Amino acid sequence: MKWISIIGDRNLTLASIQKMNHTGAVRTYNVSDDRFCVEYPDGHLFFDFDTELSDWQDELEKLPFKVEAAITLVYQNAANVRHVLTQPDFPQDVYVDNDFGVLLPLKDYIEAVMPMEE
Repeated sequence: MKWISIIGDRNLTLASIQKMNHTGAVRTYNVSDDRFCVEYPDGHLFFDFDTELSDWQDELEKLPFKVEAAITLVYQNAANVRHVLTQPDFPQDVYVDNDFGVLLPLKDYIEAVMPMEE
């Protein structure tokens, strides 16, 4: 399994992800209070919500907003991640950490890194 982290302010919530129109999904459901799953015919995405942000302490000080939450997106199929991140109802004022030491605004991440490797 692979993962990226979405970092945002108080507007980044698991509810904002749950309310999205998950076009093409076979099923969506809560795994637990802090984990949401979207199943597609070719894989699933787990959205893990967390407010423990110590892993990014140094990087967070550089962001242009007060960071309050992170959602780790665990995936099998990069095409599903591309699909979700480019949806118009995906939270836009967020940064993405793909575990290579650089936090990028969502728009820059999509332009620079996508398509992601499979």
